[in-house]
Amino acid sequence: MRLGDTIASGKTKNYIIQYVICTYGLFVLLMFTLGGIATVLLHGTPLVMRWLIAITAWTPTYVFLIMFKKLYPNRTVKDFYKKAFSKKLNIRLLTTTALIQIFIFIASVFLVSIQKGVSTISLLDLSFPTVISALFFTLIQGALGEESGWRGYLLPAVEEKSGVVKGSLIVALIWSFWHTPIWFLGTGYSGAALVKYIIVFVICITSLGFIIGISYHHCKNLFVPIWIHFMLNFFGETFTGSRVDLVTWYAVFYFIAALGFFLWHKITLKK
Repeated sequence: MRLGDTIASGKTKNYIIQYVICTYGLFVLLMFTLGGIATVLLHGTPLVMRWLIAITAWTPTYVFLIMFKKLYPNRTVKDFYKKAFSKKLNIRLLTTTALIQIFIFIASVFLVSIQKGVSTISLLDLSFPTVISALFFTLIQGALGEESGWRGYLLPAVEEKSGVVKGSLIVALIWSFWHTPIWFLGTGYSGAALVKYIIVFVICITSLGFIIGISYHHCKNLFVPIWIHFMLNFFGETFTGSRVDLVTWYAVFYFIAALGFFLWHKITLKK
């Protein structure tokens, strides 16, 4: 390896670390400052808190755009996004991931209903206002707000050093633990319930992040991670039961699905 390559590699590693630290730090800062404003001055109404979540969810993209000239010194933001969405979409992949997520959601809600001794439909709110609100907020929150940073920049940068499988897992874990402030400030859980929620949440989101990473590798269009991320959040917005109960089953099913995507990736490589 030439000296120039070594220096470039070192810079890339430093930028990855800087990006992750800044994204974590800014998220915590925004959660506390805007959360305080929303609670004290704006009375913390449900609508205010939803907008708070939407604004803070864009933290990975805020940091990405701030660091853009360091990360891509010879490119423009317009060029980046043009390339990010230029690849032909794999409709089969989008359909398959959607069907898997629909199955996981229905199966999880069904199993929660059995546990609680209630009907499945009683755990869902499919009213027009709820669905429209869910469509709007889930799109502008995690799906559009996060993916430019996590999968648009960070995943390819980590994959270049660690490979597809390991890189997807690393970014999935980073993405999962980025939600730490929400565990303590936004769930309402404490004690054993909080510990259980954190464990199942990490398994669920890490598994989903791995699925997103593998899917994105096989179709380099940023719409793919946005689509998968959106599906998860949208279905969750229609669930009215206990969040920890739903995420517990999510953890089981998404972990199994992640193993399936790992095997699919390996088989595809052999072919």
